[in-house]
This record gives sequence, C-alpha cells and structure tokens, in this order.
Amino acid sequence: MSTIQHEEARKLLPIVTSAAATHRLLTYRTAAQLLGRDPHKNSRMVAQVCDLLDAAAALGGVPLLALVTVRELSGDINRKAWTGDEWSVAHREAIINRSVHHQFSDADFQAISEALTRLDGKSNRVAWEFVRQAVPDVYLRLAEPPKSAEYLDAIDDIGTDTPNRVNTSGLTYARDPRIREAVKRRAGGTCEFCGELGFKCSNGERYVECHHIIALADQGADRMTNVIALCPNHHREAHFGERQAALEKEMIQKVMILEGKGTATV
Repeated sequence: MSTIQHEEARKLLPIVTSAAATHRLLTYRTAAQLLGRDPHKNSRMVAQVCDLLDAAAALGGVPLLALVTVRELSGDINRKAWTGDEWSVAHREAIINRSVHHQFSDADFQAISEALTRLDGKSNRVAWEFVRQAVPDVYLRLAEPPKSAEYLDAIDDIGTDTPNRVNTSGLTYARDPRIREAVKRRAGGTCEFCGELGFKCSNGERYVECHHIIALADQGADRMTNVIALCPNHHREAHFGERQAALEKEMIQKVMILEGKGTATV
C-alpha cells in the first residue's frame, strides 16, 4: 500500500505543480482521472496521496501545495484535513492561510520532489511521523506567516556573486544546490557556529540547515564564504533573534576561517 501511494504521489506531483503554476484548482475526482483511475472510486486514495505530497512539502520547508490545489467537489479545502488533534484544529486556519497565499516557485516544486524521494516507500501517515521527528517544529513553521523576504531565504537557503532570479508568479532567487552540498560536507554534520552535532536522519546523515549570512535579497553572494551550516536553533535566531547583527559578524568570521580566508569581509 505504501509503495503504491508513493508511486502515485510521484505521478501526481507534476500534475499538481502544473495546476498551481497556472493558478488552476483540481478536485480529487479530476486528479484521479488524470492519474488514469476511476474518479468515482479513487477520491479517497487521491486524498491520501495529496497528504503524502504535503508531508514532502513540510519536509522540504514549503507550505502545503496539494492541500490548497486539490480540493473537494464543492471547491472547499478538505474539511477533514488538520482536524486530528487539538493542535491541528487550533492552527488549521493559519496553516491553510499561509499555503493559500504562498507564491509557489520552481524552487518550491523541486524541494517537494527531493523531499518525496526521502520519503520513498512511506505511506502518508508514516511519512508525517518521519517529518515530525526530522523537523520537530514543523507545525509551527507551517502555521507561521513569512515576516520578510529574509524568511523565504531561511527555509530553502542555499553559489554566484550575482544570483539569478527565477520568473514565476513573482521573483525569487535561484540558489546553486552545489553550494548547499559543499557547505554540508564542510560542516560534517555539526553546527558551524556552536559545534553541536546534528541529529541523525533516516539516511544516516546528520541534520544541519544552510543559511546565507547576508541574505541574497540584501545582495549577499551565493558563495561558500557567505553560507554557514547551522543547527535549527541558531538558524532561527539568525533570522528572528535580537542578536542578529552580532551573530552576522561572528558567522562571517567563522566561515572566513573555515575557508582559509582569515577575517576578510564577505
């Protein structure tokens, strides 16, 4: 069952992506039909597959794409979604609101696809259990509205001195995935600011998050001298803490030392 769900999710993702890119809504029945299945018998299956896609979105640091793109026949968002416990009920509106108003980009779609690969073989329920363990504050991230352009960089942070901008329904900065991977290799699974070892993921890797010290939106370079691997706590503090300016200076110095460039400026 879990393998079939994952296969169907992989087939459904480009369908949902295309619909979202053209601001088109689908229903569970039309989605089933586009998957080549009987629309009258497979609506529930499609809803489960959409839930798996949303688990991938959450793991990839993206608002819930399938939840707001594939809906009931009435056009309503799945009325059973996010009603399983007190926390879900209390934050359901905020999660939906953030997802509805998010401008999904090519980078978001790619992040969902990559995260879905990490969830290979998992059913929607097992996938969400994995996500909750991998990203302990995932519900807060899904419910919390973006506070600035910097916040958008925080979730999917990842090289050039003048990063390209990708034309979607708005403008977002294109990040070089090679920089993300190179920084993670440099870090070796530890926070490059505090030295804390990241928790172990299901694939055996240690979890750290990549952060642009000077945000791309503020003309920061997409280079290894401007990207640092952080534990989730220091990543959030770098964006929202009262010590932002001091942390920026310290992080620049630490990365310059790691890159063998002394204390030069970024």
